[in-house]
Amino acid sequence: MKILFGIQATGNGHITRSTEIYKLLKQHPDVEQLDVLISGGQAKMSLPFEVNYQYKGLSFYYGKKGKISILKSIGKANFLSISIALMKVPFREYDLIISDYEPITLWGAKIAGVPAVGIGNMYSMTSKNFPKVGGSSKASKFITKMMCPAKNKIGMHFQKFDDFIFYPVIRGEIRNAPTSDKNFTLVYLNSYTDEHIVKELSAPQFSHRKFVVYSKEKTTTTSIGNCLIKPLDNDTFTEDILSCSGVITAGGFQTISEALYLGKKLFVIPIKKQFEQNSNAKILEQMGVDTCKELNADCIEQWLSKPNNVQVKFDDDLQNIVDAILKTPLRKRGYGIAA
Repeated sequence: MKILFGIQATGNGHITRSTEIYKLLKQHPDVEQLDVLISGGQAKMSLPFEVNYQYKGLSFYYGKKGKISILKSIGKANFLSISIALMKVPFREYDLIISDYEPITLWGAKIAGVPAVGIGNMYSMTSKNFPKVGGSSKASKFITKMMCPAKNKIGMHFQKFDDFIFYPVIRGEIRNAPTSDKNFTLVYLNSYTDEHIVKELSAPQFSHRKFVVYSKEKTTTTSIGNCLIKPLDNDTFTEDILSCSGVITAGGFQTISEALYLGKKLFVIPIKKQFEQNSNAKILEQMGVDTCKELNADCIEQWLSKPNNVQVKFDDDLQNIVDAILKTPLRKRGYGIAA
């Protein structure tokens, strides 16, 4: 079987999750060829596999204070790159196309008539059983249909609201690692500038607190008062999330999932106007996780003073997700899936 795997590179979470899925697919006896297409350009992680096709595509860009810049995102959207990809990538040569919420591969599959399956957190929100969180159902179905249309869907969420929804993919270096508490808070808020984050976390009430801030701006580690600012790096980020006391992050699915799995105290600030993140935050509130609409020293101080009462258990669903992907109906070209 020849597979094309499309990965959205607008955030590190897509790459983290897709890497685990890729590794398991690569080992499958019926997978003869596994090619990768990457689009978007905001992720900061290195890729542990060969990329066969890479296009600029669509990405979200942010302002300075936790908000998506619609005008900047539209202005930087490379529609020419998308058009070129749809013409140049040989979609018809593949038996199956997988998309981790990557639009080029799903639209290419649709145009070429190739079987495709979409995977990701956003697909969970299209379920009729998904909790009502302020109009999420209609909005998510419209966004998903326009951006990443997929008849075959594999959703992921913190809870299994439907039979096509699985628990989050937790990477092996997190799932199998020991944890500790070295008395610092990890901060990962890429929609805010370093200056804004440091200003809030340098408030007098935090003089006895230590924060490790992961930055989209810095290339070297810098210390400013009680904040240690580090460039985003997968290895050091993994070490810090395993050894921190708590995590302050946006509403992105992957970092939240890892923090919950590790039993770390969690504070979530969803990106403004980012529908998926705000929906995640509302579900987390129902689970007992503290959230706030913006980075605010008073809210963080209250959160830091509370005990961690949120404990969840995510079973390892990775093999189940891969099995579901490979059960996607194929065109009859002489290939079969091993039982």
